[in-house]
Amino acid sequence: MNEAAMHRKIAFAGVGEAKPSKTAVRSALDLAVEAALAALADAGLTTRDVDGVLTASPAGDPHFMFSTLVVEALGIPARVNTTLQSAGASPCIALLYGARAIMSGACHTVLVCESDSRGARFKGDKIQAMRAARPWTDDYEDPVGLTVPGKYALIAQRHMHRFGTRPEDLAAVAVAARRHAQRLPNAPRRDPLSVEAVLESPLVAAPLRALDCCPVLDWGGAVIVTTAERARDMRKSPVLLLGAGEGHGPYHPHEMPELPGSATRASGEAAFAMAGVRSQDIDVAEVFDAFTIAALVAMEELGFCEPGQGGSLFASGATALDGTIPVNTTGGMLTWGNAHIMVVPEAVRQLRGEAGINQVPNVELALAHGIGGPMAASCALVLGK
Repeated sequence: MNEAAMHRKIAFAGVGEAKPSKTAVRSALDLAVEAALAALADAGLTTRDVDGVLTASPAGDPHFMFSTLVVEALGIPARVNTTLQSAGASPCIALLYGARAIMSGACHTVLVCESDSRGARFKGDKIQAMRAARPWTDDYEDPVGLTVPGKYALIAQRHMHRFGTRPEDLAAVAVAARRHAQRLPNAPRRDPLSVEAVLESPLVAAPLRALDCCPVLDWGGAVIVTTAERARDMRKSPVLLLGAGEGHGPYHPHEMPELPGSATRASGEAAFAMAGVRSQDIDVAEVFDAFTIAALVAMEELGFCEPGQGGSLFASGATALDGTIPVNTTGGMLTWGNAHIMVVPEAVRQLRGEAGINQVPNVELALAHGIGGPMAASCALVLGK
């Protein structure tokens, strides 16, 4: 299939999320079903209108056929149905693969959902708990204690060595995200945050501190993907997929020729080329920010600023709601936890003008972006009206 043929022929017709709870212990399946039903309602569809399901595999209560559990729970007559796992890139990649399935004629309407119950199920040292729950082994780096935060710490150390980046630059990313979250009544992190507070938070993996890392929480999100033609008859105005791209490289940092790898840059270049736009044309960017260094580097790799200038971009106010390129308008993963899928529903709502108090005026183009592993995989989506 010619990938360029996808341009403007695929639409996001519905988005939904499970309501967060600080006390209830819920399964990933329960959260996925709630999010899926919300997305279907948003589109004005029923479960019988969907014939494709793509999900990510949850870590809190993993299941090798999680998408089949979702199909079973919702009674979806699926012709395309699979679970994929590319970590934080999974939802964006699933949306891209769903679009490809639709373009191939394999199905016409795809439910993409991601959920997890990490917050409720991982107790105590959550980093070690998540590490122990992984359904695979790592023969190279895990045995010597290199955790996922540790891998991002290596990326941060390399960035500091190359560009003179300071811990204050990383902290500016967290502060910018918190300012957006403070405006949202349901945000799990709303307390005022300063650069000094980030720098005084406990060290996790030098130079990353606790407030450089996203919290471990439960989440559930879903998106309905279909043809632009079908979406015209649905409840909301369709948001079109203008461009998409993915990038892949080694998982292990010791196998990367440079830190970070080139996956994010490759995904952005492909997405912008398909859409026929530049990064300067984007009105709002929802990027992966499970760690402050991830968002800082992503903005550089995606072309929103020069290499080494990511910290200055966030500190300058350019990423604020009234800035030149608003970033992570919900407060991002640094607020909501590893809810990787959240970048797409928020991008859709910004384009629809439904983002409420954090709505950016006159949004015509939005970017949604996900990263998997230590910047080993990346997917970028350009959305427009």
